[in-house]
Amino acid sequence: MRVRRWTLLSAMAAIAGCVTAGGVNVRAPIGAQLAPGAITGPQVPLKVDPNARVILSNAAGLPPASYLASQAARGEAVYEATCGNCHVSGELVGPQFVDTWNNRRAYDFYALVRATMPLDNPGGLKDGEYLDVVAYVLRANNATAGRDSLKADTVALRGTRIAVK
Repeated sequence: MRVRRWTLLSAMAAIAGCVTAGGVNVRAPIGAQLAPGAITGPQVPLKVDPNARVILSNAAGLPPASYLASQAARGEAVYEATCGNCHVSGELVGPQFVDTWNNRRAYDFYALVRATMPLDNPGGLKDGEYLDVVAYVLRANNATAGRDSLKADTVALRGTRIAVK
């Protein structure tokens, strides 16, 4: 019995040593440019799936995502308090954002932001706060406000597109 315990402990120690050894594949989040002095959480090793495919859905035939001006105003406050700690001013505004996200589903952007931000606590905001931030980014990129707010309804978000100029 003692031999088995010792063997098991030795095997666990060897596995732990392999896991913590160098060569871990750690990358910065997609498109992130951190501001000087940004505080982030620990780096997370990525697992690569060679069969994974990114589908960039062109949603040009869908109606534009609708948000309320009040929702974008709340989103600006959340952005400044949370996102602005790491993202450089104007990073998500302008031609690069338009080229990347125009005519893509609103859900694609919402899902990316919700799953990866803030860097030190991904998914740590409330759903409403993520939607408010998305509304703010849409407004900052000259998307027209509508009569309805963005909602945490994946079917509705997938049925609308980002229409920015």
